Amino acid sequence: MAVVNFSDKPIDVSNVNTWPKSPDRDLIACGRDAYAEKSVQEALVGDPDKAVKLSELNDILATCEPFDFEGITLYTKDPVLALIKALSAKNAYLLDDSYPPEQWQSGGVATHCRIKDFIKSPGMYIKGIEMIDMGQLYLGNCGFVSTIGAIVSHPEGHNVLFSAIYPPVYNPTGVYSIRIINRSTIGYLLIDDDLPQVSFSEMEDENEFWYYLIEKAFSKLHGGYQNLGGGNEVYFGIDSTANTYIDQDNQERLWDGKFIDIFKIKHHVTYQGTGSSTDLVAGHAYLLLDAQQWNGIKLVRLHNPWNVVKYQGPYSPGSAEWDDIPADVQNDIFQNNRFEGKSFWMPYDLYVKNLPKISDMYLSETIPDSLKSIANPSPIQE
Repeated sequence: MAVVNFSDKPIDVSNVNTWPKSPDRDLIACGRDAYAEKSVQEALVGDPDKAVKLSELNDILATCEPFDFEGITLYTKDPVLALIKALSAKNAYLLDDSYPPEQWQSGGVATHCRIKDFIKSPGMYIKGIEMIDMGQLYLGNCGFVSTIGAIVSHPEGHNVLFSAIYPPVYNPTGVYSIRIINRSTIGYLLIDDDLPQVSFSEMEDENEFWYYLIEKAFSKLHGGYQNLGGGNEVYFGIDSTANTYIDQDNQERLWDGKFIDIFKIKHHVTYQGTGSSTDLVAGHAYLLLDAQQWNGIKLVRLHNPWNVVKYQGPYSPGSAEWDDIPADVQNDIFQNNRFEGKSFWMPYDLYVKNLPKISDMYLSETIPDSLKSIANPSPIQE
């Protein structure tokens, strides 16, 4: 492929060349090369023993050009590198008093702790970044999880999301920035690593934590975990077309004009929510990964953000319908060995019955040129 995906190499704390490029941060001298400095490398393997509040570091933050964005403070210049140095000099970690646990959800979140207190061997990315890394639990945010999964799986969104968090490694000082894109403007949102322990979500690898940081950042942006819904792709420089609704009159035309174009030609992905579904979970969002056909059989591939397959209809995993499709076709066209069995195919006519709409996700034309340089137009799922 023309552009290397950032998951192609394992990330090494001490080798910044393995970190995902962040060209926007390079422009302001706080990209990955700046983290090779000896004092910063020492901070990334330290063990600080006292907390410093974010409000106590206003002198540093003031130099990073803060601005208000939808009621939350973002920064034009990423403050994280300067904060890591300042915290390390005090042998301290960050406590974000601008977003305390009592604001995380209505009534607050009583059970929470820092990453080092609930992960034995923390690694932000264990196997790169994939849609099956995270799963929805008891927070009603299926649309949000599906959004993040779609961006991760999208050839133009994958690298932009992968480089959104800095530093992209475990940071004992507990401070991270998440890049927020608003059309042609970039801002950096700060969070600490104190995270809720109330089964909002889970990661498949118990040592991985990148999704928890994304989730916390957007809960801060939207005023609480209870406000996490779909539609956040815009903050990663991804736009979506309006929904095209499907009925019996247009479904064949849309298969050729929309589904084949979106999934097979562009290798894009998207997500949709169900209505009063009978074959899928009602009122639930699904990630849409692919559309393929063979010998008159038209199938759409979906992923449930619970990270389990609940669908049991035709062409569900292990169903009798697959017996009529040669093994090489299953492997080559339908790629049934992908995603560790956590996605599933369903017939197009059932898709139309349960999710009668489709939209396309694509790289925003207004995204800064620096980030266009890392957006990957090549398929990442082959």
